[in-house]
Amino acid sequence: MSEKSKSYFRVRLFYVPTAKDDEVTQFCMQNGATGLSEALAYSQSNLTYEADIIPKRAHDLDVYFEETPPSSFFTGLTALASQIQWEVKEEEHKDWLSEWKKGFVPFQLAGPYWIVPSWIESPVAAELAITIDPGMAFGTGTHATTKMASYFVHKLCSKLENPSSTSLIDVGTGTGILAMLAKKLGVGHVIGIEIDPEARRVSRENIKLNNLPSIEVPDLLLEEVHETFDIIVANIIDGVLIQIKNDLLKVLNPGGQLFLTGILLEREETFFKGFLENSGLKIIRRIEEDEWVGYWVQA
Repeated sequence: MSEKSKSYFRVRLFYVPTAKDDEVTQFCMQNGATGLSEALAYSQSNLTYEADIIPKRAHDLDVYFEETPPSSFFTGLTALASQIQWEVKEEEHKDWLSEWKKGFVPFQLAGPYWIVPSWIESPVAAELAITIDPGMAFGTGTHATTKMASYFVHKLCSKLENPSSTSLIDVGTGTGILAMLAKKLGVGHVIGIEIDPEARRVSRENIKLNNLPSIEVPDLLLEEVHETFDIIVANIIDGVLIQIKNDLLKVLNPGGQLFLTGILLEREETFFKGFLENSGLKIIRRIEEDEWVGYWVQA
């Protein structure tokens, strides 16, 4: 590897006028920039993934180069907007995927079941390992909400006399961890629903890795599902849970169990009023971990 390929240069531009943003971006790309990034200020009042950008007169911009920009680049910037200031840093190229993989190690998920990265030898027997390669999909099993959902699934399925006669839908399946845990616990009919096409692809690959072909991940949205289930797992942020409440209840069998585990503690009261209050659902258990809350409820 050449010395040139081992590093790149990050030019942090300060006080870039918002009105000049397009001009500055175009100027940078015309002068050899390989990319740009900007941290926008935003507000998010209801946590339904819809953020409002806060308008500002000026902002900071990172511009990336393979080589140090010549002095003429900075002269040109000043000509565009005299208040722009800058800082140049040389940084080492890294294989960020490899760096991330170093920190992802096998761990116990629920009961005797473990999450094992696909590139690491399993420390447990195959029947107790859930092998995953997350790719670009959400869900390695380490997040507090996934741990709570895993606890609920394991707790319920371990008590079932005949789990093979039980059905479960994992709404927002991500990498498929919760669906695969349910199947390993003996649930007969398991479906994973996911709105992100890339996550669907990843979950199907993980299902194949674990030799669990009976788990279905159809190209369906929740509102397009017409069968009903004994168990629903919905590890989804609270604002979205409120939005899809009717669709969730529509696919839940009478007396069925519903696991809701994406609720921020600071928004629990809003969630309770928007989803649980006057719903007719019976609260079986509430758990809390870090800044998150999970509810196990029954129809």
